[in-house]
Amino acid sequence: MKQLMFQDDQQFWFETLRNLGLAVYGGSDVGEVIATASRVTSGDYDGWHDAWLSTANRLEAEARTCHPVSARDGLLQSLHLLPGSRVLPARRPHDPRIDHAYQRGVACFRDATAHMPGITPVESPMGTPYCTATSTGRQARARSRRW
Repeated sequence: MKQLMFQDDQQFWFETLRNLGLAVYGGSDVGEVIATASRVTSGDYDGWHDAWLSTANRLEAEARTCHPVSARDGLLQSLHLLPGSRVLPARRPHDPRIDHAYQRGVACFRDATAHMPGITPVESPMGTPYCTATSTGRQARARSRRW
């Protein structure tokens, strides 16, 4: 596929495509992705981080004022866009923005699941701290699969 943006930056184009691909499942909005990516200059990792974090924060703030179904959808969109803000910190593994984006994503997920009937948060000890997951209350059956 021809790169429509970031012709000289494969990483930014890949991340833009990843975010566009989420639109099929309601995880992003094509217009939001294009508008956010348009605010970034190729190779500007700080600008990339700031643009995606700003969009995710705006979507989260809007979602928190909405009807429960719209709130759930907006929180999930914010959750899906937050990894885009981690492209810069991935190049700097100890950058505190990695943890900030992760914590915002966890909060969005927890709050979105509060708007999903039949979903109950559960905690599973995965070392320290606990790993939070959700459950529908049904027992899962293990299946043997050949790969």
